[in-house]
Amino acid sequence: MKVHGERVRAYLYDIKRNALDLESMIAKNADEAILKDPVLLKAVKYTLIEIAEAMANALQHLLARGMGKPVSGYIDTLLKARENNVIGEELFSSLKPFFEFRNALIHRYWTMDDALILRNCRAGVKEFHAFIDAIERFL
Repeated sequence: MKVHGERVRAYLYDIKRNALDLESMIAKNADEAILKDPVLLKAVKYTLIEIAEAMANALQHLLARGMGKPVSGYIDTLLKARENNVIGEELFSSLKPFFEFRNALIHRYWTMDDALILRNCRAGVKEFHAFIDAIERFL
């Protein structure tokens, strides 16, 4: 099977657009302000979900269409991307918390530590751009 580069690039565009939105939200607002504004906090969380899903979709497409490797879920997608050298160990380690966050938010919404989410965003938002770079090199 053949990888559809335009499809993957569309996912990368979604990641970039959402990463820029996330950067803007956290640059313009202190954590305390975000935590006090339920709409802004939900926007941050939803943006993270969209980023994680676009990353998973891009990886799943590369693994399935390019390598014939099936995946079974978001974390498995990330694991197999690392195992098959689509992404490196360092990028895997930095992205894994965001994939876990996505799963926790979707399946156990009430257990999230919002302050921790924001700290992880501030520390890790650059990794979304590193992901885009890694996938573009892979293509």
